[in-house]
Order: sequence, then structure tokens, then C-alpha cells
Amino acid sequence: MNRFAGMRVLVTGGTRGIGRAAALAFQEEGARVVIAGRNSDSVANALSEMQNVNKCSNTTIEGVAGDVANVADCERMVLHAVKQMSGLEILVNSAGIFQHADIAETDESVWDRILDVNLKGSYFCSRAAVPALTNSSGVIIHLGSESGINGYGGSTAYCASKGAIVNLARSMAMELAPHIRVNAVCPGVVDTDMARAGFAIAGDEDRGMEQQRNSYPLKRVATAKEIAAAILYLSSKDASSITGESLVIDGGATVGK
Repeated sequence: MNRFAGMRVLVTGGTRGIGRAAALAFQEEGARVVIAGRNSDSVANALSEMQNVNKCSNTTIEGVAGDVANVADCERMVLHAVKQMSGLEILVNSAGIFQHADIAETDESVWDRILDVNLKGSYFCSRAAVPALTNSSGVIIHLGSESGINGYGGSTAYCASKGAIVNLARSMAMELAPHIRVNAVCPGVVDTDMARAGFAIAGDEDRGMEQQRNSYPLKRVATAKEIAAAILYLSSKDASSITGESLVIDGGATVGK
């Protein structure tokens, strides 16, 4: 398929995990992509690795560094991508962090960092991209989480940030229609380096992931490529009547809840 031929895409958090998988999938289907990462080293390393993956692609992946927790960086990275590609059709807000912390452990600095990266970054990157996306009748995809729908103890700040993403998508969809579609993808645990580190049991990542797999009705967790496929679907013309929705991909974790 070549659904995104000639289209211009910015993926925050594009150096690893779901963001990286989405960037590669967009490139494979003909899009020109800019990935945003936290620092220049992570961006350079990711670009070097990613350029060897889709060797047959006629399009490129470029990069820009910045911290989505900083509003000025959000604006700078979006404007850089728009200038570099002479426009923008799709923004994927994939940058995010996860931290196990109960209420007693979640002081102001922990709360602020999680909310700043996961929520504030998505909002201000989107805000900066609105003019370009309006011109192109574009799409915004936010990365939520099944944790923002169910809620879990021991990670209240993370759950709060991802629950807010669901309503952010709804509210933006109402305000930005009919020119821009806005949706969210809400994965359960995905087999990425961030998830493995976050769910490790006594330092044992495989044991932690096995516990997560066994907790789901489907007895498996999704891959980053599967979440990327959902992002591409919601960004495509096949989903042109979908806005304000949150697509849950969680192996059945929310079924019956």
C-alpha cells in the first residue's frame, strides 16, 4: 500500500517504541516524516538505525530535538517540521513517560513531569500545528492508554495524564472540525523498552511482561507495529468520518469493565 504518498508527518517521541514504529510505517507507505526526540543524540542514533530499516523507500525520515514538556520547544519543533516539509498533514503525539509511583510517592516534581510530558506536550504541539493542519485538512493522533480508561493504583499521575488525553481528543475534535480530525489510540501494555522497564518485577523484565500477558483475556500484549497500524488507519482516508474517538487496543483488558 501507498496510502500516504507525498504526505507530511510529524511524530513526537519518534525515536523509540510506538513512535518509532509509526514513523517507519508512515515512511513505508510513502510519507515524508520528521521525528522529534528529547535530545540531539537520541535523534541522531534513531535516524541512523531507522534509515537502515526501510532501505527501499523513496522517502526520508528527518529529525528535530526538543523536550515536549517545554512549550517553546513544542512550538519550535512543530515549526521546524512545517518549514522542513513545507507543510503538515499528520501530527502524532507519541511522546510520553511512565512511572510507577503511589500517591505518597507522587510529589509535585513527579506529578508535574508526567503531566507535562504526557498531556501538556500533546496539547501545545497540537496547538502549534493547527495553522498548518487547517491548511491541509489534516489529522491529529494522540497516544492515550488503557490506563486512562480503567485507572490503576500505583500510577495515579500516569493514569490521570492518559485519562485527560481521551477528553483532549474529544474536545479538540469538536473545536477543530470540520478542518482537522482528532482521535486517540489507547493501547494496553505494549512490548517496548519503556514498558519492559516499567513493568519489570524485581528487575526481571520478562517476568513482568509475562504477568501482563496472563492478565489479558487474549493472553498476549500488542507489538509496537500493531499500534502503529492503528495510528495509520485513523490517519488515513479510510477513517475520514472518525473524529473524537479513542481506539482501545488492550488484548481485552477493558472488556466488561
